[in-house]
Amino acid sequence: MTNQSSRWILGDKLSPNTKDFSEKIAFNDHKIRFAVEHCRGKDVLDLGCVQHNPENYKSRFWLHKALSEVTKTLEGLDLYEEGVEYLRKIGYHINVGNAEDFDLGKQYDVIVAGDLIEHLGDLQGFLTSCRSHLRPNGKLLLSTPNPWYWRNVVKSLLFGEVSNNPEHTLWVCPVTLSHLVSRCDLQLVQWHFGSRYLRDRLMPLPKGLKHAGFHAVIVRSD
Repeated sequence: MTNQSSRWILGDKLSPNTKDFSEKIAFNDHKIRFAVEHCRGKDVLDLGCVQHNPENYKSRFWLHKALSEVTKTLEGLDLYEEGVEYLRKIGYHINVGNAEDFDLGKQYDVIVAGDLIEHLGDLQGFLTSCRSHLRPNGKLLLSTPNPWYWRNVVKSLLFGEVSNNPEHTLWVCPVTLSHLVSRCDLQLVQWHFGSRYLRDRLMPLPKGLKHAGFHAVIVRSD
């Protein structure tokens, strides 16, 4: 990993979410449920799987662990070298690599990029790399924060800005994501909103406002 790349990765500078540590997997969580639905019995590549601090592998919300329970084969790729090394030592098949430009020499049924695209600088490189690693009927699964989430709207109105993860570089919505992927010979074929919090799910607002994130299914356009 180059110094230029590594300086954007906070890694273990971000404390693990210890309140979520559990032996159980939260299969009912909206992000995990979405990914598992499309990955069961498939050959899967999980991008950005370290999830900041590698200690988060103990979390019931760690997506990579959930995927390992349902996939036919599972590989991971992450830029955070120390995090990858940590997880490899406890048995996970994860390689060091940049999601904006990677070549693993093989293709997959599904590529998962959970809460990753908002961290990237080279979106075209990311999407082009993903497309080249998808089998003809393969899927790219994206999860990302919803810019129109009601709490973001309120913060913007009150404070003029929305505080965010210091690694984030951008927001995308389903409309802009659709335009973006089409430029890389990909097609957004399905998307829906979701939130982990009951307060959001019960909020009497349109789906595009009350949910914290959205999930997208993208396929090759050929």
